[in-house]
Amino acid sequence: YGYLYVLDYGNSRIQKWFPGATYGTTVLAASFYNPCGLQFDRLNNLVVADTYYHRIVSFAILCRKLKYAI
Repeated sequence: YGYLYVLDYGNSRIQKWFPGATYGTTVLAASFYNPCGLQFDRLNNLVVADTYYHRIVSFAILCRKLKYAI
């Protein structure tokens, strides 16, 4: 879809930037403590590595629900 997802380590959030935007929209925040990596899996779920909670979390971006935590 052309969106850019930005992991903001210091503010413990993930922002979604639309093409041509001058600011991002926070899509995931309160559930992290210094996230350190993100990627999409083959089903287009957003997978996030959370440093201080020692877990990997998967989110279905379209419905914004937690799918699982490892």
